[in-house]
Amino acid sequence: MKNTFGRLLCGLAAAFCLCGPASAQWVFPPGSSLDVAAGGQTDLGCSALDMQGTLNLNGGTVNVDTDATFGSGSNVTGSNGVISVGGNLISGGNINTGNNTVVLRDGCDPGNTSQISGNFVFQNLTISSTTGRTFVLPAGTNITVLGTLTVQGAPGQNVQLVSSSGTTAVVNLGPNATVVRNFATVTGTVQIGAATAVAAIPTLSEYGLMLLSLLIGMVMYWKRREFAASVRRAG
Repeated sequence: MKNTFGRLLCGLAAAFCLCGPASAQWVFPPGSSLDVAAGGQTDLGCSALDMQGTLNLNGGTVNVDTDATFGSGSNVTGSNGVISVGGNLISGGNINTGNNTVVLRDGCDPGNTSQISGNFVFQNLTISSTTGRTFVLPAGTNITVLGTLTVQGAPGQNVQLVSSSGTTAVVNLGPNATVVRNFATVTGTVQIGAATAVAAIPTLSEYGLMLLSLLIGMVMYWKRREFAASVRRAG
């Protein structure tokens, strides 16, 4: 009994240290988990999420109004859940968010910019703002959407999608993926889906051009002979 009570006190003390106002974040170390039941909601408010363990979504929702970080050893399991982030979304490795929806939105951080860093595979990704927020996507092919990509702004307040550098940020789309865009500005350094292939115009080699010229000359020669013969017959 004493040992059980002691472990409980230790657990409460650790939670206080990790989640107290001084740290302003919820930390889930390797081996730990955050389980959200179907229909349930875990709201971290303006405290950041540092997930190094397992986030198990069973149709529930996790709300983070500021940054959410997923460590290289973290996992997202379950399905039909929602991860709603109002700040930066950061990955320390290759993170697959499973059969869930990730929502990037306005939050409580100062400024009007959110950044995605790292490699992510999303089933559904929603990028939304009513304040003309700028979302900075990682340069390269670091983001994949398998289901639905939604980019939703507001009248007069377009969502802005930009690359993290001068090179192109590519949002890869799965074979059955769909894209919904409303009031969205996608800069030239952001590519959604595969680049449109430009069909090459067939050209002839030097010898091909010589042969074509010869054939045209022969046709003209025979046409002239036929014309001359018809003139002689008419005369």
